[in-house]
Amino acid sequence: ILLTLAWPIAQATAQTVLGVYIFSRHGDRTSKSTPPTVLTDLGYQQVFKSGTYFRNRYIADGATSQIAGIEPNLVKYSQISASAPMDNVLMPAAQGFLQGLYPPVGSTMGAQKLADGTVVQAPLNGYQLIPIAQVTTGTNSEDFGWLQGASNCANAIVSSNEYFTSPEYMALLNSTADFYKSLTPLINGTFSPSQISYKNAYT
Repeated sequence: ILLTLAWPIAQATAQTVLGVYIFSRHGDRTSKSTPPTVLTDLGYQQVFKSGTYFRNRYIADGATSQIAGIEPNLVKYSQISASAPMDNVLMPAAQGFLQGLYPPVGSTMGAQKLADGTVVQAPLNGYQLIPIAQVTTGTNSEDFGWLQGASNCANAIVSSNEYFTSPEYMALLNSTADFYKSLTPLINGTFSPSQISYKNAYT
């Protein structure tokens, strides 16, 4: 998930924050061994809290390092740019993060007056819609700031596989064996005994 927040300004002191570039990971997800992999409620909560943290740091009124000129409540599209790959985990994670960054503004601020005088309130208590640009692989993928250096990297694959022979891995595998075994009555209809282990949970 990539997010850019910025405000153009000609002159600023050394303490003025002009913009922020955030590279954020997704939250907790289901195992890749049981597709489709999706963001869990815990993961949703994690990315929402992350967005709230950055809001309190850079956007909200009274933020510790508020971006100069940033709109603190109603999102202004000219001040924000977000992107994420189209994925069952990453795109929802981006949405959850942005919900924390610019949460619903309530029935008063989240309303517009039409030309005929009718006042229309935004759904979901002033929920704010923030466009997320889709990051794709292949043609023109370099136009997007999506970092995925491990894809198709032989060295990364070797390094990842070496973990399974490391002392740290073996220690965790052995120390958690009883814990995973205790889960057998709950998940034996889904996993075989050989799959109920730290290794399967990790992968």
